[in-house]
Amino acid sequence: MYLLGTILIICGIAAAAVASTSYALVTRGNAAALAYGRIGTRATFGMVLAIVALIVYAFLARRYDIQYVYDYSSADLEFGFRMAAMWAGQPGSFVVWALWGLLAAQLLIRRTRHNEPYVLSVLMLLQAALLVFMLVRNPFVPYTDPSTGAAAAPADGKGLNELLHNPWMIIHPPILFVGYALMAVPFAFAIAGLWRRDYDGWARAALPWALAAWAFLGLALLLGGYWAYETLNWGGYWGWDPVENSSLVPWLTSTALVHTLLIQRTSGGMRRTNFALAILTYVLVFYATFLTRTGVLSSFSVHSFVAEGLKNIMTGTLAALALFSAGFLALRWRDIPSRPISDKLLSRDSFFVLMALGLIVIATVVAVGTSMPVISAIPGVGNALQGFFGAAFELDRGQNVDPSAPAFSDGRFGLVASFYHATVPPLAIILVLLMVVGPLLGWRDTNVRHLLRALRWPALAAVLVACLGLVLGARDPLPLAYIGLGAFAAGTNLLMIIRTLRSGWLRIGGYLAHVGLAVLLAGVVGSSFYATPELRLSLPQGQTISAYGYNFTFNDWKLNQQNRGVLDIDMARNGSSWKAAPNLYFNPRMGATMATPAIKSEFFQDVYVSPQEYQPAIDRNTAQLAVNDKREIGPYTITFLGFDAADAHGGSSGDIGARLLVTYEGQQTSVAPILRLVANETDPAKAIQRIPAELPGGKTVVFDDFNPLQRWVVVRVNGLDLPVDPAKAVITVSIKPGILLVWLGVVIGVLGGLIAVVRRTIEGRWQAGGQRARLPRGLGAFGRFVGSK
Repeated sequence: MYLLGTILIICGIAAAAVASTSYALVTRGNAAALAYGRIGTRATFGMVLAIVALIVYAFLARRYDIQYVYDYSSADLEFGFRMAAMWAGQPGSFVVWALWGLLAAQLLIRRTRHNEPYVLSVLMLLQAALLVFMLVRNPFVPYTDPSTGAAAAPADGKGLNELLHNPWMIIHPPILFVGYALMAVPFAFAIAGLWRRDYDGWARAALPWALAAWAFLGLALLLGGYWAYETLNWGGYWGWDPVENSSLVPWLTSTALVHTLLIQRTSGGMRRTNFALAILTYVLVFYATFLTRTGVLSSFSVHSFVAEGLKNIMTGTLAALALFSAGFLALRWRDIPSRPISDKLLSRDSFFVLMALGLIVIATVVAVGTSMPVISAIPGVGNALQGFFGAAFELDRGQNVDPSAPAFSDGRFGLVASFYHATVPPLAIILVLLMVVGPLLGWRDTNVRHLLRALRWPALAAVLVACLGLVLGARDPLPLAYIGLGAFAAGTNLLMIIRTLRSGWLRIGGYLAHVGLAVLLAGVVGSSFYATPELRLSLPQGQTISAYGYNFTFNDWKLNQQNRGVLDIDMARNGSSWKAAPNLYFNPRMGATMATPAIKSEFFQDVYVSPQEYQPAIDRNTAQLAVNDKREIGPYTITFLGFDAADAHGGSSGDIGARLLVTYEGQQTSVAPILRLVANETDPAKAIQRIPAELPGGKTVVFDDFNPLQRWVVVRVNGLDLPVDPAKAVITVSIKPGILLVWLGVVIGVLGGLIAVVRRTIEGRWQAGGQRARLPRGLGAFGRFVGSK
């Protein structure tokens, strides 16, 4: 399989190179090369489909003789997760990324007219790079025995990381890579525009793709946030983790790109800015991949891959991509005609520019914070920056992920969540303010009187919502500003939706996306600023403790159907009761304790139950002893000296004795209780006999359990009747109000983005003679859009 898979990858690289080269020849006047470009594009897609099929077969057939299958699968893995394990590691993720990019390439063939050779030459070159990464991290490399270095076929694999054993693993990564793949298309159109000196046509063609990439990447961020919220036990959906941030930054710049593309489409302005943003956004996608797949963040993020041979080639590719793109733009810079936008402040042009500027500033702040481990690794830079940032923010010197790891001494450090909490919210409030007024403005100018009239009802609604926030306990100025302005923005955009619906539902996409963002902000404010503190509870088994109006009763720790340990907890309030079953168990494959929260979702809030610790019942009549350990049980001090041959104490063959030194009232006595294995006994209760040993003081000691490999025993003294401490579950409980609005807001926003995709695609396809097409008002437009695919 290694040979076949490698041949397919090499053929895919060759086909992509042929396609890119052939399309480039078309741009030089060789019309015959167009057919070879199309054949190469389709052949590359076919090769990648074959690679996907081969990897899927390897996982389904349990081919543990392949290193990638061995690393991410096991015999007990369910069918769905065995399929999803394909993209659990670096090689598979590149396969999926390339697959979506090549699917987009098929949709571009014959649909981009004069742009086809330029756009697809660039796009296929990018796919070739992904296939080269796939070859370096070949998913078909055979498994080798680490002790001998010879090829081997293990009976079972290591299995999927428990944190990835989640339904969102099946959905989230493919959608993320759809977003990454689609981001390449506006980039390719931008390079094609510079190549052809077509400084307007590319923007019109790229807009639907930019919107689609924005929507899919936003949806991926939502799914990733929800996955973290319900799985990672860190109490939230966004921890400003560097890997999370690396995907957020290109999403922010793509948001800016969408707005500035709309300016160019309407008034012809922002041409240079749009080229720069299209290039920057895709460079940031590659930079995000560099951060997460080269190991540079492995000490600063719970998500990052470790270094696996890609650092040098990815660094070179990223540098080449950035330098070539920036250089090409610089070469054409003076040739790109500029057209001034409206000089009126109260115009949609001006507000879109301010919106884009605000998004770029926030993206820059997040990118700098995320890149700090890379920046501070530059010799002589880290120590100087530590003094600057350390004076105002908490620093991570490589110990947040693993507190037991030594702190970096070479100056490397990262910035934790407190940095983003202090910098991003004040900047983002400006964007919300722009979103309040911007939708009501005309493109070139606005009648102030009409504007104030339109603002009346949304302003009243915002005041009422802010007052409601005060009644509910909101007091801090920044959260109150978000609540009021968010309601204001939702109101003005709803007003525009009502007005725009008269012209057809396809025109409401942008306004609906703004409403979604306003709803999202309300959820973020409620679930972040006004979440209750995490209250730590120690629940003795069978007892009830109250917190935040709920009663919590710990029943037991037990194994569920997936053989995972769960804390069985009853929750009750006002006569209603629920079960909470947070996971808490030790995973031997990972060598770590797995903890997954239980979430009780209500309409206005979530009750977040996070497991911290399980303490088994403590029987004071028993003690677990390693060799030479000493424990006190009542008046006795017992030392375990080791295992003893049974016949030394008159026992029979197969008996196991435990040599104990017992100190009682200053006198030492040697005793040896025995475990006797009864041969041919079918009743498990009678198969083991415990023969006690007499103790001074009239008590007896029993040999209860043992581990011969780790050399420990459990002994019990009978007759003391000492108390038994019940088992305990230690949990933290917090209330997160408004969390539903977070998920609802993103869904609304993504829906608005997809509606905008349909609209801009139809407009682009129906352009004739340079005249803007009139959009149909009915739902039939969507059917025609889908059918034309």
